[in-house]
Amino acid sequence: MNGKRVAIIGAGVSGLVAIKTCLEEGLQPVCFEKVKQLGGTWVYNEEVGSDPTGPAGIYDGLVTNVNKEMMAFSDFSFQRHIPPYPLREDVRNYYIRYAEEFDLTKHIQFNTTVVEVTKTPDFRETGRWNVCTQHEDGQPQSEIFDAVMVCTGMYSSGIVPNYPGQNEFRRQILHGSQFRCGQNFKDKTILVVGASHSAGDIAILSSDHAKKVYISMRDGAWIVPRIMGRMPTDAYVNQRWRDLIPSWIFKPLIGIKMQSLLDWRALGIQSSKHPANSNSVMINDQLPMKIMSGQVVVRSGLQRFEGSRVIFDDGSYLDDVDCVVYGTGYNPATPFLKENILGNSNQLELYMHVIPPRLAHPTLAAIGYIRSRGAVGPTAELQVRYALKVFKKEVKLPSHQDMMADVTRRKDAVVKQYGVNQPKILPTTYNDELARAIGALPSFWSLLLSDPKLAYHFYFSPAFPPWNRMVGPHSRPDARQRILQCREDLLHGIALKTVRPGALKRLEDVDRNRTVLIMLLVLCLLGFLLAVVV
Repeated sequence: MNGKRVAIIGAGVSGLVAIKTCLEEGLQPVCFEKVKQLGGTWVYNEEVGSDPTGPAGIYDGLVTNVNKEMMAFSDFSFQRHIPPYPLREDVRNYYIRYAEEFDLTKHIQFNTTVVEVTKTPDFRETGRWNVCTQHEDGQPQSEIFDAVMVCTGMYSSGIVPNYPGQNEFRRQILHGSQFRCGQNFKDKTILVVGASHSAGDIAILSSDHAKKVYISMRDGAWIVPRIMGRMPTDAYVNQRWRDLIPSWIFKPLIGIKMQSLLDWRALGIQSSKHPANSNSVMINDQLPMKIMSGQVVVRSGLQRFEGSRVIFDDGSYLDDVDCVVYGTGYNPATPFLKENILGNSNQLELYMHVIPPRLAHPTLAAIGYIRSRGAVGPTAELQVRYALKVFKKEVKLPSHQDMMADVTRRKDAVVKQYGVNQPKILPTTYNDELARAIGALPSFWSLLLSDPKLAYHFYFSPAFPPWNRMVGPHSRPDARQRILQCREDLLHGIALKTVRPGALKRLEDVDRNRTVLIMLLVLCLLGFLLAVVV
């Protein structure tokens, strides 16, 4: 398939890495972007659309939920002076720099909407696609492509619930996609509905300006700070050694840790689900204090509207609410696919969360159609690398029956753990699965023999993206150095950079010793239990 043309729909995070990876693989990418700028959801636009079911929009005051080293692509780092948790403008600038570094913009057709993607009449023989597009000031036109990558992601359409009496509510109703800044709610009474990251952000950003802010949660939420101990929480969680601990040990440890953070009942947000099984986990550093100071008031689940009155599940109510903001999430939307190729919105049928298994030829891929407790960028990059190897027939797919069984297995696992039918993944486990499939995952045992220091970091340090450039296709000679440098780069640019030489190393030694001690305790416990059973 070398030299053949690939249509890429969307120039956001997934689309940019798709262009770059196509060029690496000797393919000809053509990217269609409906707006005039690259960056997807990271493009800030003060203009708010009137449709609450529109795509996600970035808001002023947003801070990322994942640190810069974990959200960077595997071969392109954030600048060292950027703080560990970048602001929205830092992230957008990163993607602009990425596009400039690899000369991607010339492959993007801006202000161009993809109207329809259909199989060509000879699809059964060729696997090709007809892509119909329309520029903002032109007529529709069609082109033939050898493959298609759908990169519009999971945040294409806001989910707006419909409660009894909602249509008669005379005040304002918005979705989180329409929120831009808290100043827009000056001297108003606001009700935020939801237990997501954005719901928490909207509540705290509005609380400094609004007359009163309420947040309605049906079953509470587990609120996790960005920093836990001496390391960003997402870096601490996404380490491979955790996969070695059986769930019957790890799950109680997580429960104990979360219960020790806050008095959830006193805050009024106690969830009935264990944190390992909850779909309501919110990254937020300020909301607990806003609740404790009375700036944000927690209410139970919303039940119905009566005129300007909002009534909750516990029978309490609010009068004269000026605005209800739904932080209730998003669904994917692919109106250009007239045939149901990907499956339904929350019941996607994608092998490895990438390839539609029912196609006669695997020449279409969905990139970024997952919900992750980690960064989307590195996962999308691995999905693209995997999809292109499938397109080029360098990775062989199993039978249709086996692919459908894999789809079912992943769905059932999520339903069993979280009670929802969503394409949820644990980033380290899933990323390693993709990397292994394309030969880009280093072998721990080989590292143990050739590079013991790196072998230690493989399991006992965060799974930073440069690991996927150590071996395999398009590996990089500087990958080892970048892996070992990631933690220092992560903390560069904040006050810690002024500590005495060697202080950071001592912190790393403390973390290493603590991790080894935990592992030894776990192994001793497993040995004891095994001895008792035998």
